[in-house]
Amino acid sequence: MEITGSELGAARWSGSKLTRVVIRDTKLLGVAFDDLVLDDVLFENCKLDYAAFTKVRATGPVVFAGCVLTEAAFTDCDLSGVVFSDCTLRLTEFGPGRYRSTDLRGNDLTTLRGVTNLAKVRIDPGQQHDLAQALVDDLEITVGDD
Repeated sequence: MEITGSELGAARWSGSKLTRVVIRDTKLLGVAFDDLVLDDVLFENCKLDYAAFTKVRATGPVVFAGCVLTEAAFTDCDLSGVVFSDCTLRLTEFGPGRYRSTDLRGNDLTTLRGVTNLAKVRIDPGQQHDLAQALVDDLEITVGDD
């Protein structure tokens, strides 16, 4: 199935499985994905601002390519092996969940939230500073001589 050039703002998808789905150039503002299984799903050039992913599980390849996920939230998800490529992750929150081998290479990570939940993700060597900055902000650490 392919969804292209659509506006599905505030949609709710729950209790189902998406298999071999391409969602391209689509606005999904405020969408709620709840208790979904994703298997071979591509989100390409989508706008997912304020999207809520709750109990979403990736069982096959899942890619977010060129997507904007401003203030999106992932809670109790298993995103093991999911790829985020060239995405805007401004204030995106990764809550408790499984993120083993989630590929965050090539994205700006400085404003991520929930950094302490991102054990075993993949990043580029140059992203270490970005992730450290996100951790300092997330933990509300004050850096200074005072």
